Amino acid sequence: MATAHFVTMKRAEIEDGSWFERLDHDWSHGKIGLVLLEPEPSGDADLKNAVETMLESNGSYERGDQAVLHVRPAALALGCETGTVLRERGIESTLVLGLSSLGSALDRLVRTAVGTEAIAEADAARLDGILACYRELLAPIQSKGRGHWIVPLGTAPDPDPAHVPAINLFSRVAGMGLAPIGDLRSDGRILSHDIWLDPNQRDVDRLNEDLPAERHWTLEEWRSLVFRSMAVSAAELERLALDIEGVRLTIEGSLKGGTLRYQREDGTDFTYRVEGRPVILDCGKVGNNALGGTTPQRSAITNQPTTEVFVGPLEDSLDGVMVFTVPERTVHGVIRAPYRIEVAGGRVTNVSAPDEESRRILRNYTGLEPYDGARLAGDEGAAFALRRTIAEMAIAGFNPVMQPEIENGRLRPVTGQVLTDEKLGDHQAFGANAQFMGATPNSYGEHHVEHTDFVGTIDRTITLEA
Repeated sequence: MATAHFVTMKRAEIEDGSWFERLDHDWSHGKIGLVLLEPEPSGDADLKNAVETMLESNGSYERGDQAVLHVRPAALALGCETGTVLRERGIESTLVLGLSSLGSALDRLVRTAVGTEAIAEADAARLDGILACYRELLAPIQSKGRGHWIVPLGTAPDPDPAHVPAINLFSRVAGMGLAPIGDLRSDGRILSHDIWLDPNQRDVDRLNEDLPAERHWTLEEWRSLVFRSMAVSAAELERLALDIEGVRLTIEGSLKGGTLRYQREDGTDFTYRVEGRPVILDCGKVGNNALGGTTPQRSAITNQPTTEVFVGPLEDSLDGVMVFTVPERTVHGVIRAPYRIEVAGGRVTNVSAPDEESRRILRNYTGLEPYDGARLAGDEGAAFALRRTIAEMAIAGFNPVMQPEIENGRLRPVTGQVLTDEKLGDHQAFGANAQFMGATPNSYGEHHVEHTDFVGTIDRTITLEA
């Protein structure tokens, strides 16, 4: 494996674009690596307060812990603020810039690394420096434990289709580097894997599409709503969750067995079983968040904003069809709506979407065919095929700060940021689910197993038959 190579930069160098010339110079000389960021306060009191709130809700951070922040470019302020707060608390923090959403810049870097050959045919080993960087970031946690992996996210622009092959190649290599994370969560060396939102103007622009002007969001209003939703207590979320009939039936299905049926007005109609599986409340807190006396399960993954109840169906039990009427935005591009996923025996059998590019992306994320058409062999092929397996069924939309705006139609799962949208609409996911006591692993050999959420609406009907 190649040697890890890092370049340390300030937030301002990322924002003004000057980072690219430095990194491109290194890549052109065979030093394939990643950018480390220097933590610095954002100067935004509301953002700092949100960071403090999320850390307190999490409950697992202690002086002497170590944290890696995998900072997305659209969440630089949140990432740098979090790193600053953690260091003030005596927690060792390393910030690394995630590149996969950088579009044209990543495309140029990858072309620098692989030369003139077609990217779809390029040898992924040319990017082994990326794999080495991620493994080096994980090494201290592997040896010492008491680690945290934090992903500050912000909604990114849709990629240009011309750049997707480079994004795909980079993501394959990065996935290999990050493959150990699942096992490190399972054995407790990673105490929490935290995925936190930095609300931005792109969210607002997408929320305002198709809304009359008098109902438009402002960025200030959107940030206030997101930050207030982060402060709702776990106890309050549990009380609200247990008032939802579908949640109560899911708990009964876990404790007593039976077949659950889930239907939506969009044509979604499928059955599944959950006996013995934990029914878990997403509430921003590390620990046993299983509801209603279902199988205890230590949640190590926290999301902010919070609020969903999710369960891993028995992997061979789900049969039926899922229809989604909101576009799915991915690093590979947009899956246009409406799109459809058919499942038999818990595995995707067929998908459809309005155009060929949407179908190509959807087939990739449901394990039917790699985006670039490559023939994947061995462990990599096995890891890819696991994307076909049902992983999760989730009920959402009940955070009391967000719920009134969801019910009046002003707040919809249209931002394209799954972390946000999956709190505004029910969702189903395919791929890895060992993180909540499912049977599909987070990695296979040296390869990461994807977990992909597809978001619908909350107009559900759930029934339970013995």
